[in-house]
Amino acid sequence: MTDWERMLVELAIDAAKNCIHIFEAAYPVDERPRKALEAAEQWLKEPTAQNKQMVEQLETPLWRTKGWDGQAELAAQACALAARAVRHPLTSAMHAIECERAALGHTDYSRQWLWILLHRYGSDIERMGDARRAS
Repeated sequence: MTDWERMLVELAIDAAKNCIHIFEAAYPVDERPRKALEAAEQWLKEPTAQNKQMVEQLETPLWRTKGWDGQAELAAQACALAARAVRHPLTSAMHAIECERAALGHTDYSRQWLWILLHRYGSDIERMGDARRAS
């Protein structure tokens, strides 16, 4: 994993951490989003195949769960996206930031610039990094 991809995983984790309290207030006994978030953090510290498998096992059920209410569901999705960022860093980081914004109920969002940057230039930044490593 490149430094760029690690940074994207960190951004997704940060977005999830900023809004998980909303989910936990609404569903205090459901630990699935927290466990997925913690697994992503563990993988970032130790990117082993075993930790990656744990992240995938905890992420997948979150996408299948229905019935959570509005902002709590968005916070849970941010946690699932933090876990998904292990496999798909760019798109997951972008969507985690958007879920964070919506879960927190912000219309004027201070990190909107980051989403725009990733959306417009993320793929170009990845290509530049790939070209540098190839040379």
